[in-house]
Amino acid sequence: MKKYAADNLMFLREQYAEIYKLIRNRSYNREGYIVHAAKNGEAIVSIKTGDNRNRAVYSRYNPTLEAERWAQSVAEQVEKKKDIVIYGFGFGYHLEAFLKAYPDKRVFVYEPQLDMFLCAVEHRDLRPILNHKKIAMFAVGEDSIVQMEMLTRVFAKSDERIALLEIPVYKQLFPDTLQRYRQVIKEAAKSSVFSLRTLTGHRKEWIRNKILNMAVNIRTPSLKGLKGSCSGIPAIIVGSGPSLGMEAETLRRLKGRAFIIAAGTSIQALLKHRIEPDLVVVMDPTEDNFKAFEHLELENIPILYIPTVHSSILLKKYRYLMHAFFNLDTPTAYFMQITPEEDPVFQSTGTVSGTAIQTALYLGCSEIVLIGQDFSFPGERYYTDGVAHRTEEVLSKQMHQSEEWIENVQGSQNRTNRTMNVLREGIEQLINLYPERNYYNASRVGAVIKGTKLKTLDELDEELADNYLGTDWFTSKIEHLLTPYDETRRSQIRGRMSEFYYKSVQFAERFEKLEKHIDEARVNLDHYNDRQITSWFKEFELQWMPIIDDEAFRHVHGFFLQREMNYMDRHWPQLLEEKNLRTKLTILLELMKPVMSARSEVNSLIIARLDELANTAEFSDLKKLN
Repeated sequence: MKKYAADNLMFLREQYAEIYKLIRNRSYNREGYIVHAAKNGEAIVSIKTGDNRNRAVYSRYNPTLEAERWAQSVAEQVEKKKDIVIYGFGFGYHLEAFLKAYPDKRVFVYEPQLDMFLCAVEHRDLRPILNHKKIAMFAVGEDSIVQMEMLTRVFAKSDERIALLEIPVYKQLFPDTLQRYRQVIKEAAKSSVFSLRTLTGHRKEWIRNKILNMAVNIRTPSLKGLKGSCSGIPAIIVGSGPSLGMEAETLRRLKGRAFIIAAGTSIQALLKHRIEPDLVVVMDPTEDNFKAFEHLELENIPILYIPTVHSSILLKKYRYLMHAFFNLDTPTAYFMQITPEEDPVFQSTGTVSGTAIQTALYLGCSEIVLIGQDFSFPGERYYTDGVAHRTEEVLSKQMHQSEEWIENVQGSQNRTNRTMNVLREGIEQLINLYPERNYYNASRVGAVIKGTKLKTLDELDEELADNYLGTDWFTSKIEHLLTPYDETRRSQIRGRMSEFYYKSVQFAERFEKLEKHIDEARVNLDHYNDRQITSWFKEFELQWMPIIDDEAFRHVHGFFLQREMNYMDRHWPQLLEEKNLRTKLTILLELMKPVMSARSEVNSLIIARLDELANTAEFSDLKKLN
């Protein structure tokens, strides 16, 4: 049989660079995947199952015909849908048949089995299939993180008209992977809506924080040096829920025997109970969060921050300050030139407790124990004693407006609300993504958290009776293992920020010119003939494409304009399919409204914050282009 690996790899390097990096210099499991020819001569594959039997993935006679019949069978499912997610690529026959049967659908494709794709790369010419213009996204890999990242992007780019399809044989061949995938779909749908609302609601704060915090990023070390340094040490992730106060005495005894991590404002309650954590994790961009930290004395307590955090919090003096990054934070990734293989990059979460959990995982902690993570209102209380960054009146009103209920660890029900449920589900999703550790819920009154077992702090105290780490064990690790960025990287970061400043000024000028071009079309739309409309489109493309193709715009401005850009992405196919030029122009003018409306505010805020950054010692040469 003919081999196609070389041609496919060259194509993937150009068109799917990340997948190319994943599969280059790798080969499939040749004992588990057996390739042969169907009766019609097409390449097919069988998989050796656990009982040592070979299970055929395709028809032994005509895989193309089999796939075409499948495509016809899903007609009712996809009839009124605009976007389609297909679980399973295999050798591409099903995708090929679907694209042929439904040329108007936008398709997102996910292949969970790396070996399957490696096998396909070698034995079938994938270029005609994967080069199809209607493939919006293609992802490969069984890891739940890959699933989550892909599906989050799918739900961000799509509207409610999504059809979820599965290649039939995958249900029998990979049932465990499919079950996890279905769970991730639910979580991604909820997370996408919540994250986009959070971004839009805090756009001003995020622009301020991500830019001004660069002055701190460049002079402080990342968490990288501490990776794996806490192997064998249990971590206690402390939240602000009422159960924290109930366990304060036991938690105090555990100081020096477990790794105590304060999640955000829980530090207020810990200090009230005279408990000094080993680490405080902060990420919240809001004014409420700044007020919570404004008067706290934390100079000698290690602080891990995510660059989303309110910039004023980082202006105080800290002896041990370090940072990590979020995977969806493309502005900071662009500014800092982050590489996930080298830098500490965590899953973006809606709750600081999720970030604290990932910190413990990154450091290699043996088990994760949650306390104060109640995700409900046990005893009609919102927070434990000592947490005071919102008034009792506001908290009481929120509690009593809540009409949702959740099962608690005692088997009864706690009042809760939608926000807390989303945050809890985020923690459960995180536990599902990293199942290799043991997770325990130490609350005696909080909500049930899927993926955790029950273990009280008293039980943990007994287990660690002979385990003493010392009072300064973690700060000692920081002093010995963490170092700031070297001068080469700092120079690169300064150069990048200087370049970005000038690009932002250019974007403002380009958008002003583009706005005049769009206004001209709005005024003259009814009077333009086809030749004039065609000329207008050509000029639009000359102005628009250099903006959106620019790396700085895609990673930074595009991040802050996600809601508006996603609106364009969802409806762009309608524009491309329209044949009438006047109607096409009308659609484009409508699609451009949200972006043009928001871009002025976003660009003005970015430039204003860059001007502030230029007043810091770290970026005093910001406006001097390298």
